Amino acid sequence: MKKLLFASQFPLFIAFNFFVLTAVLELAINNSAPGKFNKATPRYNGTEEFDPSLGRLNSLKKLEGYCDSIYSSDYATKKSTHFEEVYPEIVVSAVKKRFYHGYSYFGLGNNFAAKMLEPLTGKNASAIVLPDEILKYPYGACSQQSIVVMDLLKKKGLLTREVGFQGKLSGHFSFETFYNGSWHFFDPNMEPDQAILDKYNRPGIAFLAANSPILISAYRHYSKEFVLDVFPHYHYGKPQAALAPWATLYQQVTRFLSYTLWIFFLMAFIWVRRKYRSLSSSKNYVRNSRVYLPQFQPGTSPTYHFGS
Repeated sequence: MKKLLFASQFPLFIAFNFFVLTAVLELAINNSAPGKFNKATPRYNGTEEFDPSLGRLNSLKKLEGYCDSIYSSDYATKKSTHFEEVYPEIVVSAVKKRFYHGYSYFGLGNNFAAKMLEPLTGKNASAIVLPDEILKYPYGACSQQSIVVMDLLKKKGLLTREVGFQGKLSGHFSFETFYNGSWHFFDPNMEPDQAILDKYNRPGIAFLAANSPILISAYRHYSKEFVLDVFPHYHYGKPQAALAPWATLYQQVTRFLSYTLWIFFLMAFIWVRRKYRSLSSSKNYVRNSRVYLPQFQPGTSPTYHFGS
């Protein structure tokens, strides 16, 4: 036991120092490219509606303020314009310009623990699902862009549901929002032709999947084979359901651990150290089990002499 305690002090001390270093780097690096490990930074392809100036919208609150200002200045005075119809268009338009396509992941600079524990939890557990974290990057995947839009629309009281696609060759993620008695389809990532969709009163995905010429025309920037492989194979999420709840919990917990893991290893090191020293000290005192009592010898007492 004593040897085990002695040996365990060294890895605990090393782990303590390692996680202190990672916590410091979390604060110092914060979202820089070196924190992405083996994930290459996506590049803008030059064809999407990307506006780098909107990078200032780096939180959901700032995005909300931007969209609110557009609605207030352009639409609020028009009594014939309904908020439920207009506001989703504003948010989707802003998000299309705010991002270009590409996954953002947690790494050394923003959630080291999420990346470190990813092999134990499954593929892409470090792909960001927290809206405020997604908005720290200029790029976002289809699911990430939709999560940002849906989160803001739900905050405004609008009813939304996810729409997932899984074709034989590829998958996709988008959403619908409910107004005027029906569901309406939006896709901020793949950017279908808005004019075509508006011509048919922004229909739901069921209408588009059943009318392939309209679907192909709306997504004319993609091959016909790709469009017909992906979009007819759709499924709905539950309205107002939490978006990626397990991934959200995982990333919130690991974000906390990224800053505090060193505390747990420090406490473990102190406990082991004390236990080891306690065992070492007790061994020095317990030499044998014999107990010695003092023996009185005649004539040795300074106050009493036999026969005096």
